[in-house]
Amino acid sequence: MTDGAGELALRESRAAGRLGRLFRIERAGRFARRPVEIVWRLIGRRARLVDELMRLDAARRLLAAPIPAELDAAIGELAREVDQSRALCVARVGTLGGELERRRGAGTATGLRDRGDGRLLGSG
Repeated sequence: MTDGAGELALRESRAAGRLGRLFRIERAGRFARRPVEIVWRLIGRRARLVDELMRLDAARRLLAAPIPAELDAAIGELAREVDQSRALCVARVGTLGGELERRRGAGTATGLRDRGDGRLLGSG
């Protein structure tokens, strides 16, 4: 592999690792413990890393360079992090959707509800 392609692959591997760490941090719930401004900065950083990764991948492909083992491992780890984060998001959306339906009073009547917010006061 030429020096240029090797450098691109190394930078791509590092970007994939940083991006994977951001997904792992979010999945561990550590975004929730941060101020909103910092969370938005981390989300922006993640978007920039995705853009950088796409740019580096395109440049490496133009050189027709093979994928080194280190890059392949980093991309594989990133794919696993993204899959796990996606599954967590889908589950969270389902939970929030169910909670929203209960609060709106959807479903069968199971008891007394408070005002219009749907909170269950008691069942009979």
